[in-house]
Amino acid sequence: MRPALRASPVRFVTEITLMSETHFDIHVFCCINERAAGHPRGSCSARGSVDLQEYMKAQGKKFSQGRKIRINKSGCLDRCELGPVMVIYPEGVWYHYRTKEDIDEILESHVLNGKHVARLLVTAGQTTLSPDKPVRTALQVAEVQEQGQDVCRYELVAASGGDLPAFEAGAHIDLFTGEGMRRSYSLAGDPADRGRYVLGIRREVPSRGGSDWLLDNLSVSDRLEASLPTNNFPLDWSAKRHILIAGGIGVTPMMAMGRALRRSGADCHLHFCAPDEVRAPFLSEAKEIFDTNLSLHFDGGDPSKGLNLAKLLETPLEGDHVYVCGPPSLVSDVRSLAHHWPEGSVHWEQFAPSASESTEQDEPFEIVLSRRQIKLQVGEEETILDVVRNAGINIESSCEDGLCGCCRVGLLGGNPEHRDVVLTDAEKSANREILICISRAKKGEVLVLDI
Repeated sequence: MRPALRASPVRFVTEITLMSETHFDIHVFCCINERAAGHPRGSCSARGSVDLQEYMKAQGKKFSQGRKIRINKSGCLDRCELGPVMVIYPEGVWYHYRTKEDIDEILESHVLNGKHVARLLVTAGQTTLSPDKPVRTALQVAEVQEQGQDVCRYELVAASGGDLPAFEAGAHIDLFTGEGMRRSYSLAGDPADRGRYVLGIRREVPSRGGSDWLLDNLSVSDRLEASLPTNNFPLDWSAKRHILIAGGIGVTPMMAMGRALRRSGADCHLHFCAPDEVRAPFLSEAKEIFDTNLSLHFDGGDPSKGLNLAKLLETPLEGDHVYVCGPPSLVSDVRSLAHHWPEGSVHWEQFAPSASESTEQDEPFEIVLSRRQIKLQVGEEETILDVVRNAGINIESSCEDGLCGCCRVGLLGGNPEHRDVVLTDAEKSANREILICISRAKKGEVLVLDI
């Protein structure tokens, strides 16, 4: 199969010198075609192909092993719904790709060893991509400890033994319960310890069933499945000082952060807020990890008698970053009182949805699924997630409250009303992603989704 070398808004660029002067053993043509913003077909460029082509060009030198390889920019290859796409000659083999890891696999397997990467191959006449099969990790409960009122600490190990998938401080996993529910929990253990995951699970009141099932049914030696770790709350290692603020069970990601920061010698301090010592989960571990870099704020249930956030956040020093995790009121207060901090220096994660401040009725709007060329109507009482699933397309989700990021998809056009608490302010302004469980279109807008 040959690429469609037809007229295109993007000039076909190969950078090839005369064949009499230079001969290349392998040519890779990467589509970098760009269409107008919001075009219903999207484009390879809108899906990140420009940066990925530059990455592949740099990586290609490492995989050449004496062969002459040219990583070329190409105009439209007319496989927009599958993009980004590339074609490799002399074989004429087509691939779709999304990440740098995909590119590395193509280079190592195909270019270096002559073996096709089956999961990324594009076949003749193909118009849609097969959905990725979710990766699950089989876990076994190794230990359970009560941590005060309605909180338990769980240690989980690989059911088959060996190492667990690695994670970074701030990450979470989703647990799949026996009643078919999926719930997200922060990883509180040491990121350097591949032998176990540590979770803190609190009984939610009212509960939607997830925490009740786990606390009532999960015992030592029981098995369950989990997703791979995902990190919506990472540390910024460029910071000179890390100020951590935790409310109650929100201390769990701070445990992993503290271990990573203290091991690296970074300047950090944890402010741990709770009603009292009994209702401060992981307190003994927090003392062990942070030692003198720990301040306890017990307020008896009245936040006004606890941590003075206004004073703490009044004057940031150069290089200060603040991280907050806990109930919506605490997260909201920190974000509000730190509004004058430098952009990107305030980080947050919350475990429960904020109360809606809007009194207006949601309005219907349209979405376009660019990879399938389908237009759908979202009713005033429907979510984008509902409508996409009703169209027969399976999208994974967990909290469905805009808290976990599981249903995040690419946004290729239209102006959304972001209602989640996962995307940063910069990410919301960029309008390149959307959480379809909760966010909607602004009035009169059509959202073009990378689905």
